[in-house]
Amino acid sequence: MLARHPVWRWPIRVGRGYEMDVILDDPFVASGHLEICEAPNGRFSVADLQSMNGMMVLPSRQKQSSAEIGAEDVVRVGHTQLRVRPRSFQVVAERPIRQARAGRRAVLFLALIAALVATFAWSAFVTTSHRDESVIVAISVLFMLAAAAVWIAIWSLVSRTVGGRANFAAHGVVACTGLLALEFWNTGTQYLAFGFDASWLETLALAGVAAIFAAMVFRHLRLVSRATRLAHAAVAGSVSTIAFGGAVLLTNLTATTNLGIQSHSESLKAPYFVMVSGITPAAFIDGADSLKREVDAIATE
Repeated sequence: MLARHPVWRWPIRVGRGYEMDVILDDPFVASGHLEICEAPNGRFSVADLQSMNGMMVLPSRQKQSSAEIGAEDVVRVGHTQLRVRPRSFQVVAERPIRQARAGRRAVLFLALIAALVATFAWSAFVTTSHRDESVIVAISVLFMLAAAAVWIAIWSLVSRTVGGRANFAAHGVVACTGLLALEFWNTGTQYLAFGFDASWLETLALAGVAAIFAAMVFRHLRLVSRATRLAHAAVAGSVSTIAFGGAVLLTNLTATTNLGIQSHSESLKAPYFVMVSGITPAAFIDGADSLKREVDAIATE
C-alpha cells in the first residue's frame, strides 16, 4: 500500500487531472478515469469514464465499463491498483515495536564478522608458503574487511536514499553471511576436486558462486526496495549473470595467456582427503624417466 485517500462526499472521480477528487500519478491513467459511487449494503459502484486503458476488477483481466465492488475487491486502472472501503472497515491492529530486534541483529552482525575473520585467516594461512605468513594472513584479512565494509556502505547508502533508513546492521548480516557461504563453498568444492581428482568440479563451482552472489544481491534489494520478489529476483539474476560472465571471460583470457604453464593449487591438503587411487610411486618414476628421455631427445635435435 502506497497511500490512503479519505473521502468526504460521494460520488468521487479518480484520475490524473488536478481537478479529480483522488489524483493518481500514473501515466497510464486518464485525466478523468473513474467515477465511484456508494451502493447498497456497504458496497460501491465503479464506472469507467471512457478512458483508453479502461479498468479491470482483479483477478479478471477483462476490461469492464462498470462494476460493483466490495471492501476486498481490487480495481486496476493503468498500473495502479485501488481498493474502496467504508469508514466502518476494521483495520488490522497495530504491531508492537520490537526494540530488541535491532540489538539482536547488531550482535549477529558482530558474530558473523568474527566468524568471517577466522575463516579468511585460516584460508590465507593454508594457501600461503611465504616466509612472513603472519603478514600475509593479516593483509588478506584486512583486505577482506575493507572490501566488505565498502560493499555494506554502498548498500546502506542506497537504502538510506531510497527508503530513509540505512539498515547498516541488516546489510552487514547479509554481506557477511554471503561471504561465509562463498568461502565455504569454494573450499568445499576445492577439497572435493582434490579428493576425487575431478578438476571439472572447480569449474562447476563457479555456478554455485554465481547463485550465492545472486542470493546476496536479492536479500540486499529486499532491504532497499518494496518491489515484488519477482522483480528483485530478476535484477539479482541479471547482475550475477553479468558479473560472473565477465569473470568467466577474464578467466578464459588468462588461461589463453598462460598456455604451457602447469596449473596447480596453492592450498595445503592432507593426503587422507584423497578418495581415489592414483598411480604407484614406481609408475610415477618410470613416467618421469620417459618424459626426461623425450625432453633430452628434443633438446639434442
